[in-house]
Amino acid sequence: MRSLWLLNELQIPFDLIDMPFDLSVMRSADYLAVHPLGRVPCLVDGDFRLFESGAIAEYLCERFPEGGLGRLAGNAERYEWLQWIHYSETIAVHAASLVQQRFFIAAADRSAVIAKLEGRRLEKAVQVLEPRLVDQDYLLVSGFSAADIGVGYSLHLTDRLIDLARSPNVSRYLERLRSRPAFRASLPPGATHPISWLPQSESIK
Repeated sequence: MRSLWLLNELQIPFDLIDMPFDLSVMRSADYLAVHPLGRVPCLVDGDFRLFESGAIAEYLCERFPEGGLGRLAGNAERYEWLQWIHYSETIAVHAASLVQQRFFIAAADRSAVIAKLEGRRLEKAVQVLEPRLVDQDYLLVSGFSAADIGVGYSLHLTDRLIDLARSPNVSRYLERLRSRPAFRASLPPGATHPISWLPQSESIK
């Protein structure tokens, strides 16, 4: 969804190919030739391919600079922009670990210690954003960018796992991002959340 959201914000023509959650398809020789791990996303632009979402973001912003979502070489915010592009993975990796511990690992093999540790790490990763958003609507002073898309998607995933109300600036920031038409257009039909099967009551405490 992160890459799809960026494409929708850029308002450029593209073809979206939905991959079924089916290992016989995702691990087929045909798809492994596109993405060597058989995962998503993967961007194909002519004969050029990228399969890492941070790299996809950098590529699209440089390929379509008129969209204004990148901060290109020489821009005073370039390295801050890069920092937040990649910080989105710091948030997402702890969220993914929590989901695995609570739902994809057999109950007998789950670790309460790891779940608690990853929950605290996720909270700290989110809290880093709180002072950044005190007096500005987006991560960069200049305004909305692909960095907000990366971080915003990770927060969208996170809010079913920890209590974002503890970080009010972050909560408002997330709602601001969710109100964007391109964000709403990137949600799967009928879905409001990437882990909508996870009950709100299951949030990490």
